[in-house]
Amino acid sequence: MKSITLTTYRHEAKTTLESPAIQAALDACAAAGGGRVTLTAGTYRCGTLYLRDSVSLHLEAGAVIVGSARLSDYPPPASGFTDAIGDVRGRALIAAERVRDVAITGEGVIDGNGGAFPIGSPEHKVRPFLCRVAHSRNIRVEGVILRAAAAWTLHVMGCEDVTIRGIRIDSRINENNDGIDIDSSRRVTISDCDIASDDDAICLKATLPEPCEDVEVSGCTLVTECSALKLGTESYGDIRRISMHDCRIRYAATGAIKLLTSDGGIFEDIEIRDILIERGTGPIFLRLGARARTYVPGVAPKPAGKLRRVRFANIQATTFVPPKEIVQPFTGEMKPARAFSGIFITGLPGHPVEDVSLENVDISFCGGGQPGDIGRILPEEPAMYPELFYFGALPAACAYVRHARAITFRRVVGRVMSADVRPPFVSEDVEDCRHEDCTWPGNDGRDINFR
Repeated sequence: MKSITLTTYRHEAKTTLESPAIQAALDACAAAGGGRVTLTAGTYRCGTLYLRDSVSLHLEAGAVIVGSARLSDYPPPASGFTDAIGDVRGRALIAAERVRDVAITGEGVIDGNGGAFPIGSPEHKVRPFLCRVAHSRNIRVEGVILRAAAAWTLHVMGCEDVTIRGIRIDSRINENNDGIDIDSSRRVTISDCDIASDDDAICLKATLPEPCEDVEVSGCTLVTECSALKLGTESYGDIRRISMHDCRIRYAATGAIKLLTSDGGIFEDIEIRDILIERGTGPIFLRLGARARTYVPGVAPKPAGKLRRVRFANIQATTFVPPKEIVQPFTGEMKPARAFSGIFITGLPGHPVEDVSLENVDISFCGGGQPGDIGRILPEEPAMYPELFYFGALPAACAYVRHARAITFRRVVGRVMSADVRPPFVSEDVEDCRHEDCTWPGNDGRDINFR
């Protein structure tokens, strides 16, 4: 095993890339049977760096890798794909593809220089990720600071046996700055991470036919301008055997917890427990849709999938309403700010969400419902991008469930923080909906149906 230590140089040459020297060290280390390449304190301006088999890239305290401002320094990979909003993905500052036994460790910083690819620029829709690992095995990312990604921060796609521990992410410099995206990968643990992101903080996806499965998320603190804990929307493959627990969501602007299968994937055996939501919109949103998108060549669209066997336990949340109405970006429609509030569980006619339980859940809802919201018929929109507020204001102050089967609310406490004329709980086309020892504001907890 080989150890190579590099010290930064050419401080004055801001446009000169130091990635060739670092890449040569990574390659030499791999050729010698593996080992560690260490960057000492200093600034290293780089294009794409490729991790190699059995090699760790270690950044000492004070070491900073800064991404190049030139797109040409980030070659497109063989495993690129088009994401749910139509951007072409795959380029990255730190890349690993079809490797094994690799790591990124240390106390240093990887800075994506994401402001170099601003919204509206010709290169924005093909801008690079910060770190991307694809079709690889035995991956470890530990301790480092990841910041200022041009697109997603850490993307793990088609991988097995991944550990992400104790990293800090601050990516709020560009749009679509996800924190951690686990995509069609297996046996993944994410623990003790601190994430501040412009887009989803931790998101599980399945853009490939292969499933995303056996994933555990714990001990993380999340701040996001989008969703905090999210499964989907990219959901061609299945997502199953997922555990998310003991996390603190300090702020989530467009939904705290979301499970969204839209492209035919089966979501099942999911447990989300012991979550504190200090300030968030839409605390729990489950959506089974039928968008039928594909993300890689050679696969056929799939019919609606399934969303089943989901357990929420020990959730405490305080919601808030955005200060103004929201524009639905795909249609230009204005949606009322109160459309962000409430638990919403919805399948489609003939495709119910199944076997969901909420136990020991305590949520302070915003209230503010208007007479026109009562009995409101929400659109089905099976192919719509699944965001809670796109449906408009819910007909219930606390929870609305439709097209579902075997839904249990057990020891659920709902509160409203301002006057609300809507009934607290409404269900439609629901079979076997149970309330056990629940407290809803203004009624005794019994299911309230209409139509």
